[in-house]
Amino acid sequence: YRSSKFLGILERVRAAMPDAAITTDIIVGFPGETEADFEETMRVAQEARFAAAFTFQYSQRPGTPAAELPDQLPKAVVQERYERLVELCNDLAWQENKKLVGTELEVLVANNEGRKDDQTARFSGRARDNRLVHFEVPEGHEQPRPGDLVTVRATEAKPYFLDRKST
Repeated sequence: YRSSKFLGILERVRAAMPDAAITTDIIVGFPGETEADFEETMRVAQEARFAAAFTFQYSQRPGTPAAELPDQLPKAVVQERYERLVELCNDLAWQENKKLVGTELEVLVANNEGRKDDQTARFSGRARDNRLVHFEVPEGHEQPRPGDLVTVRATEAKPYFLDRKST
């Protein structure tokens, strides 16, 4: 993609759907990637303000065309760029999630969506925009089942999820 075209598409999507949570996949360290190329990736990620970014390090796979390309990057360079990108994307996702604290979200209750659900007696599910939401059911309220829709007021934000703590 050309960055201006890509960012223009995001702008039009957000104009039509202001609550859209846009995600992306980014591979860092593809053969021939320069520091300037990587800085452009960081700039676009900053401007795009993704709700989540699934980031990966390029790794040479035998038998693939990319494995034969010149200018394979050293692992240390790929790792350093990856860490910078993850830090930026996590910060942006957290900022975007913080905007939802205090709002009510309709959540589709899932089965085993959260890794700690069993240990913490909490439930998890996905909001309409696919954000992960963890929540506790107040004492005396009926326990939801997977597939139920519940309304949850977000009280806390993290980079990868929203939380509703009972008070």
